[in-house]
Amino acid sequence: MIEPAVTLSHTTSVDNTAHIVKNEGTDYVIGDTSVTYGLSNRLYAKKESSREILSVGLQQTYHTNQFSADRDAQYQSSTYTGVRPPSHLSPLALQVHAAPTTAADATVRAEYDTSAHALSSVTASGGLTEGWVGASAGWSLSRLIPQQIGSPVTTSAHSLYASTSVRRPGSGFGGSYAFNYDVKTTSFINQTLIAHYNTQCCGLAVEYQKFNFGTRAGAVGVPKDHRFNLSFTLAGIGTFSDLFGAFGGQQGGRR
Repeated sequence: MIEPAVTLSHTTSVDNTAHIVKNEGTDYVIGDTSVTYGLSNRLYAKKESSREILSVGLQQTYHTNQFSADRDAQYQSSTYTGVRPPSHLSPLALQVHAAPTTAADATVRAEYDTSAHALSSVTASGGLTEGWVGASAGWSLSRLIPQQIGSPVTTSAHSLYASTSVRRPGSGFGGSYAFNYDVKTTSFINQTLIAHYNTQCCGLAVEYQKFNFGTRAGAVGVPKDHRFNLSFTLAGIGTFSDLFGAFGGQQGGRR
């Protein structure tokens, strides 16, 4: 299936944007008229049921306000800070998603800055579920586009993440491990390990987390944080853990 798309959007001007506390992406909106245009190609397979097994999409947005492109939440390389050169055009975004089976899928997305003629971000992620095991992993690279044309493009962020969970069907035993790794600084950002056992009447979860604050260590007061948590669950009563709660979350009851 070949699917072209054009979306016209208008947001009224926000005159007092300098006085708005910036907590999330919508707080950076300044208002303009934009046109998003793109083309998607989708491939479907008819086996047990009809489903999409491959899609390729290309998209870009034109903004009447040249300061809005860097604040567009549709694009991963938006910085919301105005450090990129003002432009009426957003990055050109290419996204490919593949799901060859119902148990596996993968997504790759790349954004290209057409004004600076440079790649601004690349991300890749995927997941696999087979029997007792479910795993997912991802990689992301963000590059800083300089305001001065001709200046070198530098890497602003480069990271890896992965998680694995194991749970025997029909059993209360299970566990998971997850981590985020900063490739740029060659250090782990965080690691989490969880083991749990649940029955119809009660449950027990043991959790351990290690967090590296990195450049924020001065503001936080410690370079690293280690946490150990023990939680109990009693059916019909509730969950008992430390005062800060279970950071991994108590797993569901036995099935």
